Amino acid sequence: MTTFRARVARKFLIIKAAKEFKKEMEKAGLDNLKTLADAGTSILHTYLNGCSAQEKARLRRDLNTLQELGATADMIINELTLQMPKLASIMEAKEGYKESEIQKVMAFLKES
Repeated sequence: MTTFRARVARKFLIIKAAKEFKKEMEKAGLDNLKTLADAGTSILHTYLNGCSAQEKARLRRDLNTLQELGATADMIINELTLQMPKLASIMEAKEGYKESEIQKVMAFLKES
């Protein structure tokens, strides 16, 4: 059974991870994100692949720690869309896009 403290820590770390993604998504601009989504290109995967090797290693470490705490990519993306409602509308406009994003994040975590 998960303790209250563990659930609170997990939620806090999910919010923190989503804020980090949000900061980068805002830098890219909503028009660019919409263009990527319309072209069928993963927004999050594009960001993750554009990071430096050191940044990728840090992101993998942080996201794997979140997974160990019971968080899923779906939880992080849901939190991100709560923080960025316009991003949610972009993702919902295309059928299966959100699921594709989840798969891309999971694939990123499995890369070495």
